[in-house]
Amino acid sequence: MDMSDLALSVPAGLGIAALLLGAFLGAILPTCLYVYVEPRGRMQWATAGDTPSTRRAPLLVRLTAWLSFAIGQTAVALLLVPVTCGGLLYVQIRLGALSPIGLGITGALGLAALVQAALAFRLVPLGVRLLARNAREGQRAPSLARLNGTVHGVILAGALSLGWAMRTMPGLVRPVLRHTLEWTALRPVAAFAIVCLLQALLLGRSGQLMQDKQDE
Repeated sequence: MDMSDLALSVPAGLGIAALLLGAFLGAILPTCLYVYVEPRGRMQWATAGDTPSTRRAPLLVRLTAWLSFAIGQTAVALLLVPVTCGGLLYVQIRLGALSPIGLGITGALGLAALVQAALAFRLVPLGVRLLARNAREGQRAPSLARLNGTVHGVILAGALSLGWAMRTMPGLVRPVLRHTLEWTALRPVAAFAIVCLLQALLLGRSGQLMQDKQDE
């Protein structure tokens, strides 16, 4: 690692602490939404011989709905990534640093974050319909899960490839731009893609579970 890399690196402990604090604060709003919505959908899951205490959606469906709320909320913060990338594009142009590779990487990360945010906003009403046992949502959940999984899988692979390229080829982009992109765009996009892949997996299984219960 050269001196510029060392000077711009962020301590690992600080990053972990910020991540844990962000996860705790980010869980408050989706949990409140879940607590408000979930009891109102319990009657849709009523079965013969059940009781009010057991009348609720399966655990897998509830977990999928909560994660959908959390991802939808986080999409608002994710919009900071394309805004940052737009600012970095402007700075590069103003400074005359017109490297096609640097401009392309910056623009690609901003576009990826926009696509992720657009898909994530759709998950909030999806979570509500899952808890309400919407039959149509159960039918289309597997196909939606495949779409989201494919898109976020491609984005994750692209982000990892870009990160590997920038680390192994230091001259690919300027050091300041490389570190700025890594912490403000690359890592958030990759982390968001991983969480969305998990949600897509749960969504597909939840949809299949809802269809199985519908057939009973």
